Amino acid sequence: MELIELQNIWQQYDKKISENINLNKEILRRMLQSKPEKTITRIKLKVGFNLILPIVIISVMMIPNVVFRNEISFYTGLLLFASFALITYYWNIQYYLILNKIDFNNPITSIKKDIKQVEKYKIKVTKFSYILAPFGLTGVFLIANMLILSKHSILPISLIILVFLFSVYITFKFSIFERFAQINKEIEEIEKLENK
Repeated sequence: MELIELQNIWQQYDKKISENINLNKEILRRMLQSKPEKTITRIKLKVGFNLILPIVIISVMMIPNVVFRNEISFYTGLLLFASFALITYYWNIQYYLILNKIDFNNPITSIKKDIKQVEKYKIKVTKFSYILAPFGLTGVFLIANMLILSKHSILPISLIILVFLFSVYITFKFSIFERFAQINKEIEEIEKLENK
């Protein structure tokens, strides 16, 4: 009789230990999951801000200061700038929608796949934005009736090009790849925990 009781007590302890281990794993998983969730939330907020800011800048600062001229250079500049602005704005909306699809309640493999999709999209869109940016900037110069190739514009154009190249370097070297590398590292920690 005592042996059977001891076995029952032992099984109850085993069950409690197993439940505690599972509970601790779930708590640790949620703690590890909160890091990439917060990072994605910050990215969403930044993208949301980037969706509002251009509207404010264009409506408050640019439109009231534009002097309409019935010249080909003005319309060419308007076409170049508007095309660049609309395309990049559309890409930002798409990026925001893709970010919103990430659900941290899904399995880890699904989360990793969604984050990889976001990363690929962001890299592609950023590359194309930098390729198209000179056209948008040229459009601004044409709208403002500023001479692009004159001795007075060499210094400002040189500074713009320098800042542009520095921005490309910083964005691709640190901003995009570092951010997604950190998120992927945090997701791998959760995956390791689940595989234990």
